[in-house]
Amino acid sequence: MNKRSTIKVYDGPSMLDGKRVIVLLTGLAKSSANTKTGDMLQTWIMLYDTAPHEAIKTGDDSSVCGNCPLRPYIFKRTLEADRVSPKPCYVLAWQAPLKTWKANRDLDVTPREAIPALIAGRIVRGGSYGDPNAVPAWVWTVLNARTGYTHQWSTHPALQDTVMASVHSNSERRAAKALGFRTFRIIADVAELRDREILCPASKEAGARTTCAKCGLCDGKRGENDRRKDVAIVAH
Repeated sequence: MNKRSTIKVYDGPSMLDGKRVIVLLTGLAKSSANTKTGDMLQTWIMLYDTAPHEAIKTGDDSSVCGNCPLRPYIFKRTLEADRVSPKPCYVLAWQAPLKTWKANRDLDVTPREAIPALIAGRIVRGGSYGDPNAVPAWVWTVLNARTGYTHQWSTHPALQDTVMASVHSNSERRAAKALGFRTFRIIADVAELRDREILCPASKEAGARTTCAKCGLCDGKRGENDRRKDVAIVAH
C-alpha cells in the first residue's frame, strides 16, 4: 500500500444531493511538481458513475461542486453582466481529474486508521477538484486537510474551521464572515484589496514568494481568536 500513489478515502453519498461520490488522494508516491502549491497531496471529489468531463457538460457536477457560480454549466447560462468572473472554473476536467477517475475509481476504500501513516505529515489540499462540503467532514479531519475552499458556505457552514469561504464580492465576504468564515476572494485587480485582506503570497502578483504547502494561510478559521487576514487572488 505504501507504494501506491493514490488511495480512495471515501465512497458514499454526496452531502449535497445524495448521489454516489468518491474522494481520491493523490501524490503519495512522489512530490508534486506544481510550483504554486508546492509539495501538497491533492484530493479529487468526483461522481463514481459519471466521468468528470461528462458531468460538467450535463450539469451533474452539482453533486460535487454544488452551486459554484464558476461551474461551466452554470457559467454558460449566466448573463455576462451577472457573471462573478470573466472566466469559468480553471480546472480542465478532461485532463488530471479524468485520468485519476479512470485509473482509481474502483479502488477499495483505505481504512481510516491507516491514512495518517500514509500521509506521513505532508500537507493535504481539501478539494483540488470538487467542493469539500460534498463529503462528510470526517474525511478532512482524518486527512488533516490544511487548505480548502467552499462555495457552499451559506448552506453548509460547519467547515468554517477547515476551509475558506470562496467569495466574489465585498457583500459576499461580509455575509461569509458573519457566519464565522475567513474568506478567499477572487478580484480583478490588486487595487481591489480591502481592509484585513492580504494578496495570496503564492500568487504571481505577490511575487510568488512562497508555496501553498509552506504558507498554510488558507486553512479556515482556527478558533474564535484567529485574527489572521482573509486572502484574495487576482483572477487569471
